[in-house]
Amino acid sequence: MQKITFGKELAKTIGLNESIVLETLYERVEKEGTPLNGRVWIERTYREWQEDFPFWSIATIKRIFSSLKKQGLIVMEQHGKHRYDRTNWYALSDEGRHYFGQEKIVEEETQVGETGNIQDKITIVEKQLKKLRFFPLQTSQKSELAHVCKTFSLEQISQALEATAERAIFAWKYAYKILLTNQKSSAKPKRRIIRTEKVPDWFQQEKHKDAAEITQEWNEETLAKRRRLLEIQGKYQQQKKTTFSLA
Repeated sequence: MQKITFGKELAKTIGLNESIVLETLYERVEKEGTPLNGRVWIERTYREWQEDFPFWSIATIKRIFSSLKKQGLIVMEQHGKHRYDRTNWYALSDEGRHYFGQEKIVEEETQVGETGNIQDKITIVEKQLKKLRFFPLQTSQKSELAHVCKTFSLEQISQALEATAERAIFAWKYAYKILLTNQKSSAKPKRRIIRTEKVPDWFQQEKHKDAAEITQEWNEETLAKRRRLLEIQGKYQQQKKTTFSLA
C-alpha cells in the first residue's frame, strides 16, 4: 500500500491537499523528470494523476493544481510536438523547490553520474551538432543533452538531428522535442488485437441449409411466375386467332 506523505509546516503554509500534491510532484520530478528550457518536467494526464490520488475526483485534482499554480509553486505548460497534444507538463517553480531545500531547478553545469560511456556519447553528439551546423547549445540545454545521452541510443539521437537539419532547422530544441515525442509514443500500450472466434460447424450447416431453402423458394416462385406468363400469352394468342377468324 502506497503511503501519502506531507510536511506539517508545508501543509500549514499552502494547504493540506496542496502539500500532498506538491510532495508527490517533487518526488516524480526527481525520479523521472525531463530537463527542458532550464527546468525539469514530467508529463501526465489528469487520469494518471488520479491513479496517485484515487480518493479525489479529477475536478478536485484540477482545483489543487490550479491553487498551486496561483500560489506560484508550480509551472504548467504544454510542450507536445503536435498542436493537438494538450497534455500538461509540470515543473516546480523556484519558489516551489525552495520548500525542499534547493534553490535552483537545474544546475548550470552539466553533471553526468556515469562519466564513462555517457561522456563519450555527449562528445559524439556535440561533434555531430557542429557538423550539421546547429546553433551552439545554451547552458540549460547542456543538461538536456546529458539527459538525452542517458536515455536514448546514438542512432536515435542521430536520426532526430538529421531529421531536424533536413527541414533546414538548426536549433537543438526541435531535435529534442522529436526525441521526447518518440519516447512518449513508444511508451503507449500497443493496440489490443481482437481474436476472431471460429464459427462452429453447426452454424455453418444451418447457414447453408437456410441458403438452400431460400434458393429453392426463389426457384419455385420463378417457375410459378413463368407458368402464369405462359398462360397469359396462350390466352392472348387464342383471342388473336378468334379475332382473325371473325374478320
